[in-house]
Amino acid sequence: MSEFQLPIFVVFILAFVISMLLNRISLNFKNFSKKDISNQKRLTSLKVPTYGGISMSLAFLVSTRLLGKADFEVIQIAIYAVVITFIGFVDDRYNLNWKIKLLLQLVAVSTPIYLLDIYLNVEQLFGINLNNFMNLFFTVVWILLIVNSLNFLDNMDGLAATTATMIAISLGILSYITNQNKLTDISIVLVASMLGFLYFNFPKAKLYMGDSGSLFLGYCLGFISILFSWNKNIESSWIFQIQPVILFFTIPLLDLMTVVISRLKDGKSPMTGGTDHISHRLLQKGYTYSQVLLIFVVFSLIILAITLGILYLNEFISLIFLFIYFISVIISLIYFLKMETLN
Repeated sequence: MSEFQLPIFVVFILAFVISMLLNRISLNFKNFSKKDISNQKRLTSLKVPTYGGISMSLAFLVSTRLLGKADFEVIQIAIYAVVITFIGFVDDRYNLNWKIKLLLQLVAVSTPIYLLDIYLNVEQLFGINLNNFMNLFFTVVWILLIVNSLNFLDNMDGLAATTATMIAISLGILSYITNQNKLTDISIVLVASMLGFLYFNFPKAKLYMGDSGSLFLGYCLGFISILFSWNKNIESSWIFQIQPVILFFTIPLLDLMTVVISRLKDGKSPMTGGTDHISHRLLQKGYTYSQVLLIFVVFSLIILAITLGILYLNEFISLIFLFIYFISVIISLIYFLKMETLN
């Protein structure tokens, strides 16, 4: 634990400034990526640098240390976040085979889960005991799902970072309400690190986060959601424990489902690039870049409002709300699948 501690608002400013400076410096470096980011995945022909993820992760790591009260668990997660950022960096440089990339992600995700004993307590939920096997399995799957859904969502300028920022804000608000100050502070620092990048990433972007950024953000948000959801100090129903894990990540998961189903239906590999994401379909429908980003922000605010509403309802009514919500998600999925992809 760090002995040096600064107030959270000071750390927020420092994280933002550090991120801004590092991202500004990144603009001076030539893009060395061997990936063709001007093809189907990106809606621009600009060959811009892809160092945003590195800048965000370094700003987050340094600023987390300045919190002082961040315990060993959080510090370790921040360090491992830099590791998965490096994996993304290597992928940006050499365009790794997706199987190798997934294997490296598996190692980077499972290591802190095992060593720090952090997991979704699925066995408690279902009333079984398999010596934590099911807990560890579902936790690894969950974080890998979030990591790669954020990676898929990085298909339009400003989209992944904006969505990730809204998720971090939502987790921060919920952590504050439940007096989990540690997670509130970590969420705030993560938001500051992303804002320093977003300044350069809004359309038309001068800087991309690259796979290093999307993997970093998915990793951090995934672990924050787990640290919140199964906090042993919270006495609440299982609905309240799991809802932020599921609800706050609706957007990236919905986009992932839309893309995977669409590509499998067309006989394509889900790992190939394409203009079949939700953002692309909205653009094809006539919305502008700014309008698409606004739609995602509004959707995020609606999810936050629903989550906070469930917080103050009894378990039975909460179940009804969750049922209606998931039916709405399924309807949305069907609707997006019927929309035209971007030409």
